[in-house]
Amino acid sequence: MERQQASSATDVSDADKTLEKQQESSTDDKQQEPNTFSTLSEKRKALFEPLEPAININGKRPSAESLLPPPDFESASYPRGWLIGKKRKLVNVDVVESMRRIAVQEMNRKDREIDGLNEQLEEDARCLEHLQLQLLEERSKRADVERQNTMLQNQITMLMDMLHENEAGEDEGINPAP
Repeated sequence: MERQQASSATDVSDADKTLEKQQESSTDDKQQEPNTFSTLSEKRKALFEPLEPAININGKRPSAESLLPPPDFESASYPRGWLIGKKRKLVNVDVVESMRRIAVQEMNRKDREIDGLNEQLEEDARCLEHLQLQLLEERSKRADVERQNTMLQNQITMLMDMLHENEAGEDEGINPAP
C-alpha cells in the first residue's frame, strides 16, 4: 500500500511538474507573444509610413510613384504567367493579353467611328461649299436686281422731270397768248 501511495505520489508530483512546466512555458509564450505582436505591429506601422517626408521642400506632396519601393526585375522570383505591370503590381499575363485584345478592339471601333464621322464631315463640307456658292449667286443676282431697280428709278425720275418740264412749258406757252 505504501508503494501504491509512493507511486501515486510520484505520479502526482510528476503531474505537478509537467503542469508547472506547461504553465511556465505558457507564461514564456505569453511574454513572447506581446513581443511578436509589438514586432508585427511595428512592421505594420512601417508599411504605412511614407518612404519620404510627406511634404517636399517645395511644399508639395511627392508623387505616388516616388513612394513605391523599387521594382524587383528578377523574373524568376515571380510565379509563371505573372509579370510586373503599371505601378509595379504583379499582373497575370492572360489577363493582360485579354485586356490588350479588348483595348485593340475598342481602338478599332473608335477608329471606325472616327472614319464615319470624317466621312460625314467631308459630306457636310461639300454641302456647305455648295450652299456658299448658291449664296454668292443669290447675292450677285440681288445686286444686279438692285442696280436695275436704281437705274429704272433714275429713268423714272428723269422721265417725270421731263414730263413736269413739258407741262410747265405748255402752261407757260398757254398763258402768254392771252
